[in-house]
Amino acid sequence: MMNLNQLRIFHITAGLNSFTKASRELCLTQPGISKHIKQLEEHFGIRLFDRLGKKVVPTQAGEVLYQATREIFELLDDATAKLNDLKGMTGGTLKLGASFTAGVYLIPELVGKFQARYPEIETLLEIDLSDKIARKVIANELDIGFIGAPVSDDRLVSEVLFRDELVTIIPTNHPWKKRKSVTFPELESEKVVLASKGSGTRSVVEECLATAGVSLKRTVEFGNTESVKKAVIAGMGISVISKAAVRGEVAGGLLKLLHLSDSTPTRDFYYAFHKDKYKTQTTRALLDLITEMWGEAG
Repeated sequence: MMNLNQLRIFHITAGLNSFTKASRELCLTQPGISKHIKQLEEHFGIRLFDRLGKKVVPTQAGEVLYQATREIFELLDDATAKLNDLKGMTGGTLKLGASFTAGVYLIPELVGKFQARYPEIETLLEIDLSDKIARKVIANELDIGFIGAPVSDDRLVSEVLFRDELVTIIPTNHPWKKRKSVTFPELESEKVVLASKGSGTRSVVEECLATAGVSLKRTVEFGNTESVKKAVIAGMGISVISKAAVRGEVAGGLLKLLHLSDSTPTRDFYYAFHKDKYKTQTTRALLDLITEMWGEAG
């Protein structure tokens, strides 16, 4: 007989396209997951997955069931949130996601203050690229996402969280070390270290360069803000980055900061939530704290 646990196992496996990843997330053995999937297939009388090497892909029937389980678990999550609200803020979990820059340099202070104020609430923070965080908010996997670039999706409501200056960072032995500022066109002759595609910082920097009519000739790509800074410290190139992300390295003499004199470019960080998702007392409390700390934009 089919049960809710089997549907959840199917749902997680279909979303991850992997028995291995599903077993880690569900704390089950792969044979255990295979057993539950097989029981579901026997119940419906149809194959739900195609096995392609280490990857599993839902069949047409699997896709139909996956869409159904998405709706089922969204309804259950919504009901659970409303029931928790009736009990007041005496427990529960707040699931947050943040881009690398926001997650490392801005959100820890927010989470720390929230946990001090509401110690009975479990607060989880996931850090990833901005576009991945936005997708997880849309998929109802996160309550609120903190991202480094705006997302055009009608399902999301996004507001400015914090406004920061974009600056150029150079190694301390760079020929520009005695300068205080530089322009975007001057970057064309330099090797520039960029974060990976999907990074909010990279999206904003590329937009600024395009506006200035600048096309970089030599670039090298690293995963995130921390690796970009380390690459610049090692002399692999220069970069354009959020000022908030390099305060420690500049103060410690590891990097030199140059202002961009092209109208002092800025970049915004945003918080985003699903417009149709029920806002619990916990979510509303965090949104109130955001306003308390930063107002409309820091």
